[in-house]
Amino acid sequence: MKNYPLKLIVNVMLICFSFSTFVSAESDDNLRFSGFARVVVGYLDDGQADYLNYDNSISIDNESLIGLQADYQIIDDLAITGQLIGHSGNKRDSGIEWLYLTYTPSNTLKFKLGKQRTPFLSYSDVIDVGYAYPWATLPQQTYPRHFFSTFDGLMASYEIPRKAFVINIEGYWGYFADKVFVADREMTAKTKNLSGLIANINYKNWTFRGSYHQGQTSVELQELQQFSGILAQLGFINSAESLATAGLTEIYQLSANFENVNYFVRAELNRIQADFVLVPDSDGYFVSTGYHYSPFSSYISYARNKTKYESVVDEIPTGLNPQLDALAGGYQAIFNQLPVNSSEAFTIGTRWDISSGLALKGEVSLIKGKSSDRAFFTVHDANFDREAILYLAAVEWVF
Repeated sequence: MKNYPLKLIVNVMLICFSFSTFVSAESDDNLRFSGFARVVVGYLDDGQADYLNYDNSISIDNESLIGLQADYQIIDDLAITGQLIGHSGNKRDSGIEWLYLTYTPSNTLKFKLGKQRTPFLSYSDVIDVGYAYPWATLPQQTYPRHFFSTFDGLMASYEIPRKAFVINIEGYWGYFADKVFVADREMTAKTKNLSGLIANINYKNWTFRGSYHQGQTSVELQELQQFSGILAQLGFINSAESLATAGLTEIYQLSANFENVNYFVRAELNRIQADFVLVPDSDGYFVSTGYHYSPFSSYISYARNKTKYESVVDEIPTGLNPQLDALAGGYQAIFNQLPVNSSEAFTIGTRWDISSGLALKGEVSLIKGKSSDRAFFTVHDANFDREAILYLAAVEWVF
């Protein structure tokens, strides 16, 4: 997908906004149109590396996007929703993001069937709608970009209202099949029996969320599968199994938010476990606090993650003959090439709500990692110390 210049993005937003406004005015009352857009400008202060495709030149083509949504009420308790997103980045395809039916048999029970957002984390539903959260971008340390963002299936939610609090329980089941980026490589991923359970509790100014998700995931990587087959044929079963490209993936998540008219405190943590070689076990969290002084909000955040791969199996003997030495070297090289993305980020930023539905954000993040790790950087110079400052400015718009 080609990168979009700023002028083109703005023109497309204006055209879509004009079109949606016209259609809304002329259409049936049961049909509603809405949309959102963001232009994110980034600059990394170090020429020795890139961070999430940001480098030491001004860039707007990594996270800028536009989305259009249509909701149609078919009958009183049945509706259909479709959402189309155009991405400027080259690691996410543009196209239909949501397309699902909603059946609401009562005020407390709801079912959705079709293509939906995968509710892994607190901001999964609005991850593309930057206007919905204070930061210029969600931290990579807790919102990794390799998550598959949608699934096809069924979701049910049930609300339990009480005088002092409200509990919402969600459960879902479905599957995922699409291209993803894993260990910096694009490959086809499939997840069967993807399921999860989410609990939300709202109490006064507090919101708590806990969730668990799992699925049987597989990725297609022919050369790795062939090498694993060779190891198995030669009798190195444990080594072959350590190069599995399919297995159980589990995600645990907890979050707590407090917000009033003056300030907010938000925290979230997650753990990702996978039974195959390309995806490491990962623990991530972030904490953020901010102060509202209308029309501005300022905040500070800290995010950190730690990743760990399964240990190398010491099974192939060396020093006996060149063939076994080459086999052991090839096996070790696979693990040596896996990116270790443990890192931390210190962020300070400000949001200006210019008007209803329009916000301007600016933030500065210090990204740090160990010199032996990749830390989400793409390194161009061996002397790079895994420390850089990322500057971001964003225009967020909902209409």
